[in-house]
Amino acid sequence: MEEAILSLEKGAMERWRQGDPWGWAEISAEDVIYVDPGRTKPIVGMEEYRAFLQEIAGKVHYQGSEFINPRVVIIGEAALLTYNYRSSVLDEAGAVLRQTPWNTTEVYFRRDGQWKIVHSHWSYVQHSAPASVEIPLPVHTSPQEYEGVLGEVMELESAAMERYDHGDPWGFTDLSAEDVTYFDTTTVVRVNGLEALKALYKEREGKIFCPVIDFIDPQIRVFGDMAVLVYRFLSTRLNPDGTVSHRTPWNCSEVFRRTGGNWRIIHTHWSYILGEKA
Repeated sequence: MEEAILSLEKGAMERWRQGDPWGWAEISAEDVIYVDPGRTKPIVGMEEYRAFLQEIAGKVHYQGSEFINPRVVIIGEAALLTYNYRSSVLDEAGAVLRQTPWNTTEVYFRRDGQWKIVHSHWSYVQHSAPASVEIPLPVHTSPQEYEGVLGEVMELESAAMERYDHGDPWGFTDLSAEDVTYFDTTTVVRVNGLEALKALYKEREGKIFCPVIDFIDPQIRVFGDMAVLVYRFLSTRLNPDGTVSHRTPWNCSEVFRRTGGNWRIIHTHWSYILGEKA
């Protein structure tokens, strides 16, 4: 199954780099959620996704296409594919003119006998936050209540985030599986395994303090014992007088595996909204 998923991914990418984006639509589900650095909010659903692809049809062309350390995790009829990707524009002699390195997260569900992407998250490797960004936000007049699996994982995620934004990153490692993988704005390559993630978080312990945190429009896709949680997030720092000092807008994807009735993170992908290439 790993080979089948990689074959689908590489086939769509070959068409993409030659100006034909429709391979991605063909292997994506009707309820796909798509995140990339050029969007201020996720694309949700095939109709919106096709409109996005139509805008860029015929505009993407490059020669070098490298899948770096692809990893597939199969959980029943669901699969998590992660890799670093490098696209390269070459001159006529084959010399590299420019390269773009990417972090890539893909979640596939097998529905009606076919593997389909239900979630894509793309971000530049080691990207930076934009100087400013305007983000469309939903307005809720009462506290949000989440039900079902979304409620279960949001309770876990919220508790871990509350600790993280008060200088304690260990809520996320407590929630993560031994084989967890991880991308964020600082990683050069995918972080593999809980011990490597702990080493990364050790450097951040006691350094991050954001007293105001906002989860924006969390959504979930579930198949069997895999769930992918997708949300936007605002971390806010305050001045001593309580006014806003700084807000940072994020995209987040968390992939969970249910083992023994408990949800554990097996993959995390953080990126800045409208994150810019280094």
